Amino acid sequence: MHATQKETPTSGGNHAAGVNTYNTGAIVHDGALPVNSPADAYVRELAQASNARLLTRAANFASLHAPHTLWQRRLGTGPSALLVRLEWPGVLAVYDPKTGETLARSIPGQPTTLQKI
Repeated sequence: MHATQKETPTSGGNHAAGVNTYNTGAIVHDGALPVNSPADAYVRELAQASNARLLTRAANFASLHAPHTLWQRRLGTGPSALLVRLEWPGVLAVYDPKTGETLARSIPGQPTTLQKI
């Protein structure tokens, strides 16, 4: 037993039905929303976690290889001059050079915010 076969029409086809069969190069947007699946969110979370680990490694590397005092200058002149230091990790500190006492110290990364001593 053979299945019945249908013949393809010899005239008309898609052209007769008014369907454009030419490749115009146009990009057709079907109205679908962008892909935002749980898998995409998971991949983004993995990438963010990887970047966080990389930043932690870089901070450890910098703390090992950067000098403790990044910058140091005297503030003022004469015997009352103070010592200002920029220390790792971005702490601004003011010292009395005679006694070595810390007079003021900033929060890391915020040089104008006083850290409670």
